[in-house]
Amino acid sequence: MDIINTVLYIVVPPIGLTSLLFFLPPYLFFKFLLSTIKPLFRQNVTGKVILITGASSGIGEHLAYEYGRRGDRLALVARREHRLQHVAGRAISIGSPDVLIIPADVSKVEDCKRFVDVAVNHFGRLDHLVNNAGIAPICMFEETPDVSNLAPTMDINFWGSVYIFIVLAKQQ
Repeated sequence: MDIINTVLYIVVPPIGLTSLLFFLPPYLFFKFLLSTIKPLFRQNVTGKVILITGASSGIGEHLAYEYGRRGDRLALVARREHRLQHVAGRAISIGSPDVLIIPADVSKVEDCKRFVDVAVNHFGRLDHLVNNAGIAPICMFEETPDVSNLAPTMDINFWGSVYIFIVLAKQQ
């Protein structure tokens, strides 16, 4: 045990400091270089058609506002239609020229196909997909007596994303 402590207290700190001094300057130079070049290759999203799932609250809601502020046309998808109407109204008031609300559940294949078709038929195209719909289980995995109780979480968080990509891949 004394050998391990000796190594940890005497050998590891100089090695860590030396490696930090060796790798930090190139890393900082690379970050500086990236920060100067990145604005040149930024994509202009103004006027694009954005489909956002889980847009009725949280991150999806605020993404809708940010895209709306940039002048994008939005297709907002979530289960709560009244919340979608509120988000759509605010997105229009801050600059979005057209907002389509589509009440749907991403855990159902039929709903995924429907909202992609409705968005493409309404706008004529779909430029970006923001796959934001998701829920978080309120328990630790170790504390779950029956893992089948986690099926709704997997249906929304995993299969909801997969279903949308399958529908979009078939349209290409």
